[in-house]
Amino acid sequence: MKTITEYRPMVFSLLAAQSDEQARRRRQLGVELLAVAGYGVLGLWLSFDTGFAPWQWQFWLMFAPLFTAGELAWRTFIY
Repeated sequence: MKTITEYRPMVFSLLAAQSDEQARRRRQLGVELLAVAGYGVLGLWLSFDTGFAPWQWQFWLMFAPLFTAGELAWRTFIY
């Protein structure tokens, strides 16, 4: 039977790993929220500049390439 002293390094290494994972997830969430806000601002600007509302297909014809380019750049630089 192992004592608490023998289990202590395993427990603290697991706690440290969980803490690192939570911090990484928190940073990732912040970056993703920033990207969503950026797309929202870009979409609003495009809508006001062109006069097309987001429910019109012409808006998506202009916004889709920008969105696709942003997502491809995001995946290229992050991963």
